[in-house]
Amino acid sequence: MNSFFRLLRYAKPYKGRLAWAVVAMVIYAVASALVIYLIRPILDELLPNQRGLRTIAFSLIALYFLKGIGSYFSGYLMEDVGQRVVMDVRDQLYGHILRQSASFFGRNAVGQLLSRVSNDVGQVQRAVSETAGDLARETLGLVGYAVILFYIDARLALVCLTGAPILLYPLVRLGQRIRRTARRSQEAQEYMSHVGAETFAAHRIVKAFGAPCGEFSGRVAPAGTAG
Repeated sequence: MNSFFRLLRYAKPYKGRLAWAVVAMVIYAVASALVIYLIRPILDELLPNQRGLRTIAFSLIALYFLKGIGSYFSGYLMEDVGQRVVMDVRDQLYGHILRQSASFFGRNAVGQLLSRVSNDVGQVQRAVSETAGDLARETLGLVGYAVILFYIDARLALVCLTGAPILLYPLVRLGQRIRRTARRSQEAQEYMSHVGAETFAAHRIVKAFGAPCGEFSGRVAPAGTAG
């Protein structure tokens, strides 16, 4: 959580876009909750008595339209903020690396540093634009669902929510495994970038060591001859 809040500090210059993204998320959550709320008149009036068909049909179309608008603009704005945050983080990281001493560059390979600037910062973008956006949007949706549940029948809603804590433990364990897998994936990408950078930068040396000995024997000047 500390890392997440540190990451959010980079989004402060773009709080205007974040505010509009939150507005779009609220529209998405309200429309989603009202769609659930329409299930009751569908079961009570539309199916038994065939009443209110036009009203419910147009209400569903309007709510899904609002839901789509909220989903689109919240995703677009969060992606925009994520791109801008990545630009700031990448610039700051690049400047920080350039200010390091010569011994630092001796301890760290070029491919590893490139992986930090490219792959690791790309994960930051996904954390801001995708993970945080989806988490906020769906959390607001869950709040709307809970409000509708308690409005319709509070006691039944409490009975339904008693099973929620049972689901939390496997979700937490799954999240921990996903984080470990993501860390190993980042380390593998770092190693791949390191090997690729060294191979591409010194391809002539690699080819020279990999070539058969006889291929270069005819090119060696005889002993005692002038250059």
